[in-house]
Amino acid sequence: MLKRLEVFLIAAIFILITAVILIIYSTQREKEFQQNTSAIEQATINGAAYAINLKLLEKHRHVQLFANEYGRLLVQLNNNPNNEKIENDIKTRLQQRFSDFFTFTITDSNGRPRLVNIDSLVGHACEVDLSNYAKKISSSKNNYQNTVFIHPQPFNYHYDIMSPLITGAPNPSVFFVSFYPKEVSDILKTHALPGQQLFLVKQSDPALIEISQTGARDKLKREIRLSRNEQRNIHTFKNIPGTDWRLVNVSDKKYADAYKKGLWKEAIIIMVIVTIALFLIMFVLIKGRSK
Repeated sequence: MLKRLEVFLIAAIFILITAVILIIYSTQREKEFQQNTSAIEQATINGAAYAINLKLLEKHRHVQLFANEYGRLLVQLNNNPNNEKIENDIKTRLQQRFSDFFTFTITDSNGRPRLVNIDSLVGHACEVDLSNYAKKISSSKNNYQNTVFIHPQPFNYHYDIMSPLITGAPNPSVFFVSFYPKEVSDILKTHALPGQQLFLVKQSDPALIEISQTGARDKLKREIRLSRNEQRNIHTFKNIPGTDWRLVNVSDKKYADAYKKGLWKEAIIIMVIVTIALFLIMFVLIKGRSK
């Protein structure tokens, strides 16, 4: 028969072995969670970046097709910029073609807007972008695409897509269409998984949020810049071609901490159950020997 001390030693060894197994198993599960999280974050970034790039390429193509399709009407408006009927006809067609349409304009070959009625909607950032684009298409033989970024027009944050407009002048004019970023923010919303926050930030200013899952930064109910902690929690990112945008995946540390806490809580519960069971067995054995 086993002595009482021997029973205690066997129980202690069994508890120790169980604890070691649980620690190793929980640590392995925690490591696998981190590896799987990294793989999922990378897959999310790749999928969302591809969808955004595809959406912008479609926008460039459709704006170019619109300029070709309604080129005669656009040239008429270019020659008669005060003709409100032609302007409204073009605006109606753009609204029918693009659900996220904001405004449009036509410029001269130097990138200066020709339509006086919408000057208030063409901000300084738009004017600089138009001027740069006009210079590029005048000197480039290729179909140059403008760099996309958010223009902070008050109450109407948007991005612009531009296309050359052949008017018969030595250098082409510019057909310019502005879009609300809802379709882009919807891509972020539909691709983000629990524990993830997707943001488009500026490549030239990586802390500045351009678009979130709720819209452009004017729709944010938080700071418009990523905090230092958020920047430290960015493990994956991807630059969007043809834009000043970088897609980042900010890990939700609370989500990961909650999972790890649950993991170790589960291990502790198992350990407690095993310990109680062993003490009950020891109690029965010792009590049986005392009879």
